[in-house]
Parts: sequence; C-alpha cells; structure tokens
Amino acid sequence: MDARLVDSMQGQLSKLSNHEFLIYTKLRSKFKSSSGFAFEPAMDDVLINLCRIQEGDEFLKSTKKILWFPHLSQKGFADFCRFVAQYTLKHHIKSIVVTTQKEYELRHVSTADTPLARAVSELWTQIFSHLEPSRVVVAAPPSTMAGLLGTQMLSNDTWAFEMKMHYIELLQAEPPPTPHMNNRCRPWDTALIHRRPWYHLGYNEGSSITAYSTYEYHLKQSPKILYLLLLRLAKEAQECCNITSFSFTGVFPFATNVTSIVRALHRIPTVKNITVQLAPGPENDLLSDGKRRGRAQSSDFWLEWRESYKVIASYLGVFGFGDGARFVSRDCGGKMLAIEVEECMDLLRKRGAGWRSDGAGVWVREHALDHEVVVEVEGEVE
Repeated sequence: MDARLVDSMQGQLSKLSNHEFLIYTKLRSKFKSSSGFAFEPAMDDVLINLCRIQEGDEFLKSTKKILWFPHLSQKGFADFCRFVAQYTLKHHIKSIVVTTQKEYELRHVSTADTPLARAVSELWTQIFSHLEPSRVVVAAPPSTMAGLLGTQMLSNDTWAFEMKMHYIELLQAEPPPTPHMNNRCRPWDTALIHRRPWYHLGYNEGSSITAYSTYEYHLKQSPKILYLLLLRLAKEAQECCNITSFSFTGVFPFATNVTSIVRALHRIPTVKNITVQLAPGPENDLLSDGKRRGRAQSSDFWLEWRESYKVIASYLGVFGFGDGARFVSRDCGGKMLAIEVEECMDLLRKRGAGWRSDGAGVWVREHALDHEVVVEVEGEVE
C-alpha cells in the first residue's frame, strides 16, 4: 500500500469491504495524500506499507500492486498431509523438493523483512511438522532463495548474472538424530539450515557467463547466499552437529566468489569431504552457443576457472583435514581439464601436503605422505 493506492480508494469507498475500509481510514491520515500530492515524483518510493489481502477484498485483488510472499498452497498441502497421516507415510518419505519460479520482489522494502521472516518460518514449520525427510532440496530464483533460507544476497549486480535458479541440497543422517535437537548446539527451528542437524550442504548457483559480457566484469558481485549460509553455520552451529560434507557447482564462477566461499569454509572445522564443479558438463552447450556467450571471451572463462582452482588448492594445503578426507573435482571428465586439475594437486603435493590420487578426479588426504619442502637458495639447500 502506498499513497497513490490509498488515494485511488477514495472514489470506491462504497464498494470497499470492511477490511479495505479499515485500511483506508488507517493509512489516509498517515499518508496525508490528496489527488495532486500522491502522484508527484517525490512519492515514488515513499511510505510503503504491507497489508495482507483477505477474503472479500475485491478492490485490493484487482490492483496491479499485489506482491508475493513464499507460501504453501493451504488446501493442497493440507490434503497431502491428511493422505500422509492416513496411510502412515511420514517415515517413508525420504526426500522433498520445494520449488518455485517466482521472484521475491520486496527485498529492498525494509517493512517487508518481518512479514517475510514470519511467512518463511511458517512454511518450514508446516513441512517439518508433517514430514521427516533425510534430504531437502530447494530450487528458486536467487532473490526467493535468500528469503527461503533467511539470508541476504549482498549484491546489486544480480542483473548481470541472469541466474534464473539457485539450488541447495541438505542431508541429515538416517534415521534422523532427533534427540540431538534437544541440545543447545544450534538455534533449532529458526532458519532452514538449523531445522535439522544436516551433515551435508550442496549448492548450485548456475551460470555466471552473462556477467563476462559486462564492462569490467571482474568487479561484478554474484549473489552471496552460500557465503552467508556458511558463515552462519560457522558462528551458530557447534562442531557436534555441523556439516562434514560440502559441494559447490557453478559454471565459470568468478574467482572472487570462490575465494569468499573458501574463506567461509575455513571457519568450519568439521568439513571432511569437498566436491566442486566449476565448468559446464558434457550436457551443457554454453561454450558452443555464441548467442548465450555474447561478447564474453572464452579466455576470461578459463582464467577465472584456473584462479578458482588455485584458491581451492591453497585451501586444501593449509586446512587441517584429517586422514581420509576427500576432495572430488567433477571437472575431470574431460582429458584436458583433468590434466589441469591434476597439475594443481601435484603442485600441492610438491608443497608437502599429502593428497593421494584415488581415481579420476578424486584425492584422499594421507598425512603419511606429508613431507618437508626443500628449497634451494643461491646454490644452498635450506
């Protein structure tokens, strides 16, 4: 609701529902709108209030200003839950997918933060009150994903990336360690990442290639949803129930983005398994589709790809992984990419970190293979 919408209600007073008339009288004095004042440019972004549409609000239903909050279909989900309860299916449903293609449009409206948090909390409470999945996947546009996960995007450049969907996968042990949730090792029942003691977090942010066509592309910031989630886990989850497995998938993400993710991972000491894919797979024709590449240069793609792997290799070399920790690169399906990834891992071994090859694209931490680096300086050995 803004001054203009309130002003337009004045000519429809006799047709308003009781709820709409209550809104009108409440906001009329607050906006102090008149037919002239309300439509001046100064009122373009001023005094936005949120009002939930109720049954019978025909005037509000007809306005173009209706905006969307994440929610479940009340009747559809209720019918499904009755079906689950009737046939005792709760513990047979192992995986759920929550998906939408709608973009959340109110992220720049501060008054929307509280209603959004309430709507999202209600959504997850409904799901976990009736289901106990060991796997949860959420697929949504970045702005909606941020809302569903209770975080921000920290970017004004999302337009440049054209990421239509982000995906997150969360896994918990089976059977679920629900007694663990009575402990104070997480702020349980808040954000989705704290609804259960997830041991795995996987994230797919899609393609970044459209941003390479923009001016000074390297200064653009992709959405930082994953980075903020990892920081939250680092700060709010105790080691007894923090993630031990992490995977990240992107198509030519900027090295700065990968660097921020790695910095957050450094703060989660429980991680034992890392999986990454930073180039398009064989099912993806991005590199051969000139229309989708635009003005972007392939050399820039691979520059960022190599820099990203250097950042990851540095992390693998200094983080305190225990024996048996695994690193998997899904970019090793192609011969040339496999060679480049192997060169990064070879460089890591030359620096003294024991990572043993365990098949194509797989390395295992083995401290017995660690060794001190011998450096020659002006003919002398140190």
